[in-house]
Amino acid sequence: MNRALPVILVILPMAVLLAAAEEPTADGLNFFETKIRPVLVERCYKCHSAEALRQNKLKGGLQLDTREAVLKGGETGPGIVPGDVKASLLLQAIRHEKSLEMPPKSKLSKEVIADFEKWVEIGAPDPRDGKAAEVAKEEIDIETGRKFWSFQPLRKVAPPQIKDTSWGRTDIDRFILAPLEAKGLKPNGEANRRALIRRAYFDLWGLPPEPAEVEAFANDTSADAYERLIDRLIAGQHYGERWARHWLDLARFAESNGFAFDKDRPAAFHYRDFVIKALNEDMPYDRFVRLQIAGDQLGSDDYTSQAATGFLAAGPFTSQQTQKERERSRYEQLDDVVGTIGTSMLGLTIGCARCHDHKYDPLPTRDYYRLTAAFAETGFQDFDYDPDPAATKVAKDKFDKAHKTFVDARVKFEKEHLPKRLDDWLNAKSKPPPLEKLGVWQVIGPFKAADFKVAYNESFAPEKEVDLEKTYEDLKWTPQPDWKDGQIHNTLTGNNSANYLFRTIEVAKKAPLGISLGRDDAIKVFLNGKQVLAKEVTGGVAADQDKVTLKLNAGTNQLLVKIINASGPSGFYFSTRPNIPKNIQDILNLAADKRNDGQKQALLKWYSPLDPDWASLSQAEQEHLKEQPKPKTTKIFAARKNGATYNFGADTRKVYFLARGNSNAKQGLASPGFLRVLTSVNTPEERWLVSTEAANAKPGPRPPRAAVADWLTDHQKGAGHLLARVIVNRLWQHHMGRGIVTTPSDFGKQGVAPSHPQLLDFLASELIRGGWKLKPIHKLIMLSAVYRQSGESNPAAAKADPDNQLMWRRRAVRLDAEAIRDTLLAVSGTLDKTMFGKGTLNQAIPRRSIYLTVKRGNLIPMLQLFDAPDAIQSIGHRDVTTVPPQALALMNSLLARQLAEKFAKRIQPSSSMSPEKVVDSAYAIALSRPPTDAERQQMADFIKKQAASYSAEGKAMERAVADFCQLMLCLNEFIFID
Repeated sequence: MNRALPVILVILPMAVLLAAAEEPTADGLNFFETKIRPVLVERCYKCHSAEALRQNKLKGGLQLDTREAVLKGGETGPGIVPGDVKASLLLQAIRHEKSLEMPPKSKLSKEVIADFEKWVEIGAPDPRDGKAAEVAKEEIDIETGRKFWSFQPLRKVAPPQIKDTSWGRTDIDRFILAPLEAKGLKPNGEANRRALIRRAYFDLWGLPPEPAEVEAFANDTSADAYERLIDRLIAGQHYGERWARHWLDLARFAESNGFAFDKDRPAAFHYRDFVIKALNEDMPYDRFVRLQIAGDQLGSDDYTSQAATGFLAAGPFTSQQTQKERERSRYEQLDDVVGTIGTSMLGLTIGCARCHDHKYDPLPTRDYYRLTAAFAETGFQDFDYDPDPAATKVAKDKFDKAHKTFVDARVKFEKEHLPKRLDDWLNAKSKPPPLEKLGVWQVIGPFKAADFKVAYNESFAPEKEVDLEKTYEDLKWTPQPDWKDGQIHNTLTGNNSANYLFRTIEVAKKAPLGISLGRDDAIKVFLNGKQVLAKEVTGGVAADQDKVTLKLNAGTNQLLVKIINASGPSGFYFSTRPNIPKNIQDILNLAADKRNDGQKQALLKWYSPLDPDWASLSQAEQEHLKEQPKPKTTKIFAARKNGATYNFGADTRKVYFLARGNSNAKQGLASPGFLRVLTSVNTPEERWLVSTEAANAKPGPRPPRAAVADWLTDHQKGAGHLLARVIVNRLWQHHMGRGIVTTPSDFGKQGVAPSHPQLLDFLASELIRGGWKLKPIHKLIMLSAVYRQSGESNPAAAKADPDNQLMWRRRAVRLDAEAIRDTLLAVSGTLDKTMFGKGTLNQAIPRRSIYLTVKRGNLIPMLQLFDAPDAIQSIGHRDVTTVPPQALALMNSLLARQLAEKFAKRIQPSSSMSPEKVVDSAYAIALSRPPTDAERQQMADFIKKQAASYSAEGKAMERAVADFCQLMLCLNEFIFID
């Protein structure tokens, strides 16, 4: 849908605006006629005039062909306010400000814009008479809309009567055969066994069968051989990998934000893994949908429920936004979520109703914003998931019990001893402090490490022994006689490194000494070889960041300070005269009996680090705190209530009705709701919005996303009937090469009507009746005679139904990009079948293509070449192109050649094998069939001729077979399924 530019809605009474305009002067009118009217006529009237209204081309309800019309404006406010340039929305529009863009395709020149600004400043003189034609708003008739085929409840349909009962195998076939018989046509017979097993393998696994499996099936004469094959494939783990790819296309799944900076999402792969696992487990489709919409709100905090909401978070996101752009970007983000739900799950272009009522389907703008409001509080972020919370709790309880001993010791000291220590300290302040002699600072470093944490934890040489004469590689102690205490010294260097500072402190007798420290970044302090302070932090250096009281021995004491730097410049601060904060000094200035309890506690809190015994207890407590057990969490990129998003203030997690989709034109707060056309008549929204689960509990509001999930899957009163139709059509599409509805993501009026509507409703009903399980529907389709048809042509049928709408033959289907790459790996014998986990951008790795990283700004070249989507929007049907670069890639690329050489080694393990045997083996592996006699002879001759051409260069036969294998990989039959 085209989103027309946002323009202008009546707010002020016309009388007020008309009164505001002064009587125009002759010069003013001349200015309008020469500078303004020509521009309006040439650039604006086409979309903003009474004539545009008559032709049904009026945009935004704005007319500019009369004075009254300009003042009245359109949907977002008055066009101009005479004399007020800032309040005139028409000027904002021609300046392309605040999402208002007129004309939309090309901006007016600066000179013309300046003329319009001057025109408004002088009172907008305008001699044009006439009234603005009234714009009649056509309301969507929801009740009439419900009569459209896709919005009607599922019909109870019985398979039709047919004449030929010998062809069909399941009820599906009766729906296919009846219209064929009505046209006097017959369907094709069954394909041969080798074609069937290849078809089934690629449909369900996206991989070719092994030759031994083909031969076993081809020679199995039991009546249930084919059914057993289907059961085995559906139960296999590769089924989830194959069908997850189809769903990930719909979910626009990617592992980066997209846009210019394309920031990576390293934890996004969990959503891909969820889809694979859910499909393999045959999770009911209604639960599959519910978890993706509101898994984090629907139950336990398990991995599956959390990872599933990656569906909502999968869309593009730009992290480079100014504050002014964030609100608009937030609405774009929500539009992406709602639009994707619409196309992927409901087969509806809901996003078209953002700027105006949907032009074709019964989807009013009001319904769009109410549905969007259900996602107002939803943000997307990495969060830590604990896979074993029970074990974490046991470990935490054990630690807390042990840690309480340290806390109790400190608290007891604070109660019993610290107040007296404070009094003693205050009394001693009036006496001359003991004199300490501070030695010159010595510095050595930087000692480099792999990262910041290693630099912090590793004990480098100075920690083990301070010897000022020693040299460590190219590092040696350097005196710094110019360093003064009480100043910050930003002179240390080295990223992810440690620098050591050393000095002596001499005192006549044993005494405490309070010191104040600053650090960039982390710090450790040792006195006489014993650690007295450790802070693993990052941040710039400042005075008085840490305070500690040293217990000095009589004589010479050794002070060692370790400063650990993460990156950039680094420094430290040291003082033996800690600054007293003003609020503490104010308390100290009060008489002791005048201090209230709060002031006494503040004083004790400030003094406590200066007491050496308290400092020791606190240090022991902090050291033990480092042993606190931490769960082995896994980061998952998914949706969360109030998660990270485009934050811009109080309205961040609100949704307003917007005129023309413009976030600067709010028209009231939207409350969560649903699409009325998919809600049964007289069904109150409280059915989903209000919780009634607990029998005795008072009904209360449900999380809006959980309500949407329930409405989506409610096939009796909500959208479940359409949800079922859309998904069974997608299954049919991927099995048969074309859907019953050939526009799989548009079941609205602009989409194509179903070729077999009764079959569609039959399959949807079967899905619901079977508990929404998808695997039985796969089996039902694949056991049918219509699925098992051959692809032979029939002149009579081709003439009567050239597009094969009636499905009288099997369509040949090209493999998608991922299956082509996976097949190349499989036939070469190098496919790595490891499942799940992080992917990679390296297309040469031998894992399945579904595990390649989808980075929007750096897509995998080979997959792009064969039409893999760009993951920007939901894709229900991939384009299939045939272009020269595809053939050239298989003929000339390094990857294709490497795989061909590995394929060659697989089919010719020894040089004694004849070319004819090599050809047989290659056909069996690559095409699941033996070659014809003519093919065997032609390919054997090719190998011999190639070998002869290489005879002078060595390894002639080996190279010739590799050429033959690469030729096999370039065959149409290799990448097409009959």
